[in-house]
Amino acid sequence: MIEQKKDLPAKHRKFSRRQFIGSAAAAAAALSVMPTRAGTRNTRPITDKAIFKLKYAPPLGMFEKHAGKDPIDQLKFMADQDFRAMFDNGLMNRPIPQQESITQEMDRLSMTLGPFVAYADFSKKSFVTRDKDIRRMLTERIKAAVEVAKRVNAKWALVVPGRFDEGLEWNYQTANVIENLKWCAEICEPSGLVIVIEPLNALKNHPGLFLTKIPQAYQICRAVSSPSCKIVNDLYHQQITEGNLIPNID
Repeated sequence: MIEQKKDLPAKHRKFSRRQFIGSAAAAAAALSVMPTRAGTRNTRPITDKAIFKLKYAPPLGMFEKHAGKDPIDQLKFMADQDFRAMFDNGLMNRPIPQQESITQEMDRLSMTLGPFVAYADFSKKSFVTRDKDIRRMLTERIKAAVEVAKRVNAKWALVVPGRFDEGLEWNYQTANVIENLKWCAEICEPSGLVIVIEPLNALKNHPGLFLTKIPQAYQICRAVSSPSCKIVNDLYHQQITEGNLIPNID
């Protein structure tokens, strides 16, 4: 007669962290070779390399501790980790030979370039004004961004419209931002470059900026009415500013 073992009291059911990890690893290894369909096996090796379904785009510099300071080595490291995109806020200010070498390596690795920064001066009242000298500066900056985009095969150029003006009624500022963006979008349209405006949070990181909310950015883009003016929806900033993330995406 077989005697059944009684359950141990709860106080004796101790499982060390090392035992747990070992058991989990063994279970994962077993699952990796279990039949997935009749006559087939999942023989994919277990690896530390992530397999992403979305194009996550880390910035240059994020993996400097792993890959060194050379942007090319960083790109290789990103590709080895299965990242298929990259963004570089400072790309426009890099020397032309370096822009070209980065582009060549991204082409070789079949990586996509995300938005680079065309204009983002957090200290100036720029897009909110009607000042002709400022408009001239903005349009020259966008012309330069178009040339960079051609060189690096970029589709998007990021723009932050600068600070708001405490001495000017808000709706006038909105009208000025729309007008200045129309000038900039008109410059971009022939090449297909798209300006993407980015609302940033004023509560934690960027107090004093004009553009902070997605509905505000939507209103501006509708008024600009150009295929070369769209929105970057940075969920980090928008969760801080307003929440309501899913309806704003819709």
